[in-house]
Amino acid sequence: MTFDKKAGRELRQQDERPQRSGSGKGAGRILLVLLCVLLAGGGTALMYFDQQRDYRHGVYRCEGGRMMEEPAAPDEAAVRETADGIQAIAAAHPELTQYMMLVPAAACVQSVYLPSGADVRDQAADLAAIRQTMPTGLTWIDLLEVLAGHAGEKLYYATDTWLTGWGSRYAAKAALTSMEAYVPTGSDKCFLLSDTFQGKLAKDRDPGQRFFQRKAERLEIYVPEGEPVFYREDVATGRQYASIYSADALATAEPYDVFFGGERPLTEIHSTAANGETLLVVGDRTADSVVPLFVSSYENIILMHPARCGKSLESLIRKYQPGQILYLYGANAFMQDRALLHALRQ
Repeated sequence: MTFDKKAGRELRQQDERPQRSGSGKGAGRILLVLLCVLLAGGGTALMYFDQQRDYRHGVYRCEGGRMMEEPAAPDEAAVRETADGIQAIAAAHPELTQYMMLVPAAACVQSVYLPSGADVRDQAADLAAIRQTMPTGLTWIDLLEVLAGHAGEKLYYATDTWLTGWGSRYAAKAALTSMEAYVPTGSDKCFLLSDTFQGKLAKDRDPGQRFFQRKAERLEIYVPEGEPVFYREDVATGRQYASIYSADALATAEPYDVFFGGERPLTEIHSTAANGETLLVVGDRTADSVVPLFVSSYENIILMHPARCGKSLESLIRKYQPGQILYLYGANAFMQDRALLHALRQ
């Protein structure tokens, strides 16, 4: 049998190729596995260190999945100018009585839930300073004192900055009492709008909170017994509604829009509480859960959100001729607000 040396060399080369190819694939698999291990390890380390952080993006991570927004530092120049604008309104309309109620942040009222050692701004001192800045003709409604007496109750959502339905009741009663308006004496009926509520602060939960403490919240409202018939009008669209609430919002990414269908520029509420009283409420979204509890006390309520409404406060006073004005803001929003200042300047 003859042996072809050339053919033999070709056969040996063919035998060697698979061996080199297999070796290369094996090395590639090892590198891929190592890469996956490194990525998994790095991800685990990031999750671990993230979980150790008690504060992120201006939000405190508290026990039990509770989140609290950091108290904001006041824009002192804006506060002084706002006080001047309110004084100008008082001078031009001596027949008006003006009130201010700022809702303190949860971190101010329920500081006992904050992480141990958290360095939190003293919002109580900021509120006291703002109160001193306001003109003497303005009546200050001290909601901090009211809420502090109920600090252990469910006043704020654990995943949002707003007052709960329960907290809104305290705010409404404090405002009505101070404004010497009718305060419903019957019991309040609770209505559950959603039991899967997740607020805007939920995104800052740590991995452990997101996966193991993902507790949905109850979005509730309280309606005073014997509430009169009313309707509201969205002035921007001219549409009228028999309810303050928009159920469609509960299935959206912003379930808090259930109040008034979102932050509307200007809303009129007219009720059969025939007492001839008109209240103008100027505020941010914090007002949206409190104003519905005024329906039994005023024949007409005008709700203005300066952040969305381009009208001046003076023009609304001339149009609606309210007997009272209530500035109702979340303290954090008011500390940095410029929209109200613009509405007062016009």
